[in-house]
Amino acid sequence: MLTEKQRLEIQACSKDEKSFDTIMEIISFQHKMLEKTKTELFSVIGHELRTPLTAIQASLTLLARKGDELPPGKARQLFEIAIENSVRLRDLINHFLDLQMLESGEIKLQLQTVELKPLLNQAVNNLKLLAASKQIELVLCEKVRHIRVKADPERLMQVISNLLSNAIKFSPTSSRITITVDKSGTRGRFSIADQGPGIDESLQPFIFDKFVQADVTDGRRSGGTGLGLSICKAIVAQLEGEIGFSTATNAGTTFYVELPADPQSTA
Repeated sequence: MLTEKQRLEIQACSKDEKSFDTIMEIISFQHKMLEKTKTELFSVIGHELRTPLTAIQASLTLLARKGDELPPGKARQLFEIAIENSVRLRDLINHFLDLQMLESGEIKLQLQTVELKPLLNQAVNNLKLLAASKQIELVLCEKVRHIRVKADPERLMQVISNLLSNAIKFSPTSSRITITVDKSGTRGRFSIADQGPGIDESLQPFIFDKFVQADVTDGRRSGGTGLGLSICKAIVAQLEGEIGFSTATNAGTTFYVELPADPQSTA
């Protein structure tokens, strides 16, 4: 909380006692919210780190003690558990550091003119096996041809890949995801629309916050780090663009990104 000196300084700046009390109430409320956020942050980080670490430790301990006694199939399964959870930890740490550097301005984006369709097509090719495993059809639709935007291609690909992989995770089997290239005034725009369950109304105001994850249809977590959409928002903000979504229960979700376009491509 505030020191006595800080309290006196605020009181000196206040017009009257009522104003002082109002300021103190606001400061007190903000302090409580910060404490709550900090507590939730450490709780989530503790859970997200502890769970995969426990799985890794248990798998490797069992292999070390009884590796020779285990059948080959069981040993391979334990190795796969350890590897999968190691990757999960790596992703969490990398995403967390990535977000911190983006928000602090330590990462400087390399802006250049980038055509949207080739990047989207590359993302589709990278994730088509994941989509095929759920019999999901990926459809790329170019409503306006040769849309070019000002962006860092590597970071923009990170945004596209995250949004597309999320759409695949939350899409039902044998459904379709439509990736659309369009324009919105003087901005280039792409959208990724799935046919999933939609985002719960209680989560919608916080969907871009850190460590927010929706549940998949069977009630289990999607397995992500909860930082992907926060990173997308931070990147798009640095690109002076806009990211948003529309959603409806059992009717799918569409995420869109709009970025400053090359004038010739939106003429």
